[in-house]
Amino acid sequence: MTLTIELFFAGLAIFLMVLRYVFYFSSIYKKETRPHVFSWLNWGIVVGIGAAAQLKLDSTGMSGWVLAIVSVSCLLIAGLAVFVGEKNITRGDWLTFLGALAIIPVWQATEEPVIALILVVTIDFLSYYPSFRKTWIDPTSEPPFSTFLAGARYFCLLFTIQDPTWENMLYPVFLMSIDWVYAFMIVIRRSIVRKQLT
Repeated sequence: MTLTIELFFAGLAIFLMVLRYVFYFSSIYKKETRPHVFSWLNWGIVVGIGAAAQLKLDSTGMSGWVLAIVSVSCLLIAGLAVFVGEKNITRGDWLTFLGALAIIPVWQATEEPVIALILVVTIDFLSYYPSFRKTWIDPTSEPPFSTFLAGARYFCLLFTIQDPTWENMLYPVFLMSIDWVYAFMIVIRRSIVRKQLT
């Protein structure tokens, strides 16, 4: 794979990322979206840890830097969610939040990128719980198109990895898959709820 192809997909991933967040921030402003503070805070933390691990594993570092930008964006949305997001915070939400925080000292203690990636994937999976729960109840509280774009950007990231191994492919593949599953769930739940209301 040439550097030109890697740069192309890195640029495409950045474009999709910007488009996704412009769309998402716009939907928050229009009060069409109610982000869950704990999910976004967890994602900001764990994607940041994943970015650090990816930068260690990937010699080009492109995918790691894209993940770092994603992390900052997630933390900004978490800040907004404090004021305009979902207010129903459950025990499960607290557990996933504390779980995300617990991975930081594990990462610092092990300094093993592969172990950290596995833990990040596990905690990131758990971090979806608050948003999945909220969206299952009210599927209009999240935009499926924005979530689809999130998965598409991770798909593009796969092509920026110079020396693909399972270690440096695991996190982007996981994020791509779970974002697309989430988007599909939102669409299906909206359809079901509409049928129930008619």
